[in-house]
Amino acid sequence: MSTSLLSQYSFDFILNTYPKAKKIWIACSGGMDSSVLLHLIFSNKDKIGQSLEVVYVNHGLQEESTAWGDFCKTLCDSYELPFTQLIINETVPKGESVEAWAREKRYALIAQVMNKGDLLFTAHHQDDQVETFFLQALRGAGPRGLASMPLFKDFANAIHVRPLLNYCRNELLSYAKENNLSWQEDMSNTNTKFDRNYLRNKIIPAFEQRWPAYRETISRLLSHQQDCASLLHEVGLEDLRLVSHENKLSLDTLRSLSITRQKNLIFVWLQELQLESPGSKHINHIVSDLINSTSDNAPCVNWKNVEVRKYRKYLYASEKMHKHIDSLNCQWDLASPLKIMEETLVAKTVSGSGLSKEKIRNANISVQYRLGGEKIKPNNNAHSKTVKQLFQERGVLPWARDRFPLIYVNDTLAVIPGVCVDVNYSAENDESSWQIEWSGYDKAVQS
Repeated sequence: MSTSLLSQYSFDFILNTYPKAKKIWIACSGGMDSSVLLHLIFSNKDKIGQSLEVVYVNHGLQEESTAWGDFCKTLCDSYELPFTQLIINETVPKGESVEAWAREKRYALIAQVMNKGDLLFTAHHQDDQVETFFLQALRGAGPRGLASMPLFKDFANAIHVRPLLNYCRNELLSYAKENNLSWQEDMSNTNTKFDRNYLRNKIIPAFEQRWPAYRETISRLLSHQQDCASLLHEVGLEDLRLVSHENKLSLDTLRSLSITRQKNLIFVWLQELQLESPGSKHINHIVSDLINSTSDNAPCVNWKNVEVRKYRKYLYASEKMHKHIDSLNCQWDLASPLKIMEETLVAKTVSGSGLSKEKIRNANISVQYRLGGEKIKPNNNAHSKTVKQLFQERGVLPWARDRFPLIYVNDTLAVIPGVCVDVNYSAENDESSWQIEWSGYDKAVQS
């Protein structure tokens, strides 16, 4: 008779929590932890209604990577479980943490093969959780970081589940031995140049000797931190409803909140936008240099692939913008849509407004970006205006101005999409014309 607590394990709670999930992916590395998870899946296979698939990610970081993939494939064949191997064909960028880079690439690759609503099972256990807590504490993390790993977490369009989070490594090992499981040993786990390995091999044993029940104690602490993080998120969502306007934040309303709530709201806002969370240094800069600064020339606060800026009454956040080529001169056949910088220009046939078809007959139409000093004579204005003036009047975001497409007729600026048509090229009443629309307009103009 089995004495392992894991022998009675059931996935009922997880499956009842996500009854609409159609597929479960099981991440397998070939190590003891994932071999136990895989055996549990196999043991409960008849009770699980979802389709199953095991996935192994070959990072190529060790000579054994391919052999571990072969081992996982053999294991899956014995359990009659579908198996997929994903390969990372990249090298670790200079200066980056190998652990962090590998983790980010692994999950990004797995996300590509999963469908909306799928579940991803990983074999993280209680010892992993405790190690994560210590590492977060040593990094000076806040309540969200100290809460460590949740049982359920949104992951791309799917859900990341850690079924073994309440079981320690020794319990998994007992289960593995009782069931005569085989697994692969990753010798890099003894390399103490990595923080987690140093903590696991050098520090944790001393904790266990002095405080044998440290896992249970820290697990209670983590539960308190998770409650705290959950409460912060709820408060942040309530504040976001008051402050948010079409994904941007009202500075006037934001400033009415305490500094603590401003910081919390920024975290929740960026999370809702699915952007990388900032560190405390960046949060402090956003609060001091953007939210509570009276300067209209506030800098951009950026980290990784995220940029936060303010303009007039609002705070904006987005992924970093791609650089464009100033000398862009793209020819355009108005009869067909034109895609530039992930946005699209479309010319629609209308009557009595827009760009006169007659006035541009046989003309060369091109699209360019602003270089500075351009002028146009709006059809409702007796005088020419600079593009800069019109952008300021219309509220075009300063960082979007150099990426705003300008339409030229025979090298003369004729149309600023959504803004104006030059009087020399505008259509008369009832005249057939082109109405030019740019898909990026609403993103570039403050409403």
